[in-house]
Amino acid sequence: MPGSVLLLGELLVDMLGEGGGSLEEATLFRPLPGGAPGNAAVAAARAGVPTSFVGTVGRDGFGRLLRATLTRAGVDCARVREHPRLATTLAFVMPKARGDLGFQFNRGADAALAPADLGPEVLDGVAALGCGGVSLSAQPSRDATLAALGMSRGRVPWTVFDVNWRPALWEGAEVALPVIRQAIAATRVVKCNESELALVMGERGSEAERARALLELGPEVAVVTLGERGALWVSREVEVQSPGHTVDSVDAIGAGDCFTGNLLARLARHGAEAAPPAEAAREILAWCNAAAALSTTRAGAMGAMPSADEVARFLARV
Repeated sequence: MPGSVLLLGELLVDMLGEGGGSLEEATLFRPLPGGAPGNAAVAAARAGVPTSFVGTVGRDGFGRLLRATLTRAGVDCARVREHPRLATTLAFVMPKARGDLGFQFNRGADAALAPADLGPEVLDGVAALGCGGVSLSAQPSRDATLAALGMSRGRVPWTVFDVNWRPALWEGAEVALPVIRQAIAATRVVKCNESELALVMGERGSEAERARALLELGPEVAVVTLGERGALWVSREVEVQSPGHTVDSVDAIGAGDCFTGNLLARLARHGAEAAPPAEAAREILAWCNAAAALSTTRAGAMGAMPSADEVARFLARV
């Protein structure tokens, strides 16, 4: 699809715990369609940009739930494969204080995404490609993710890699960091939060200084989400920060993915020119911050993603 967004990576079901402060204390688990790239795909589609997905689910009820949810949101799932043996991945999630989330994964079909699932025409017409760190944590999905980034060079105007650090999926940061840095080097935009910036670049210096140092790994733009403080955009020519928004939040599940999906949508519309100048970067951040804030006013992830009209109306009021 010309001018479209493509997301690649994990689709899974978030089992949201209720009734306790930890997984062992939970009295109920509520299944919600999820997976960071899947959430971002729904956000991009809701933002009004043609969006498709490449990933793997189980041949089971949860897999059918994920495909149906994405399809209803307008995401093209022609390349979402059903694995004949592995079950759909489950992530048991327990909300913590300050909107943080604790995860425990029952890994399944998502990690079976393989380079062969891509196909030579998968990037035709794609203006922005998004992927993230979870699919790097296992094989063959790691090879598929790195292959997609490699294939995108010279073909896709914008690539966005979301660090999306999930320590439960790795044997340790010392194992994860070389792989994550390999993906960062192959992308045009790297998106991370404050703790992920510290993971990759350490804690010495301001966020802006470390984001600028991150560019030395290879990307053209670093976007750092700062929670209630908004987000930071750093390129070699531009450094801007856009403030966050105070809303009546229900939960923060999928808020970062909402930001990512809207970032991909805005970049797809920006086109293949040089990185946006300061004013355009500020407008992109303002839009993504507003979308992410709105997503927290509803429960869940995919079902909480706002439409472009909702974001525009919200920005007109603030």
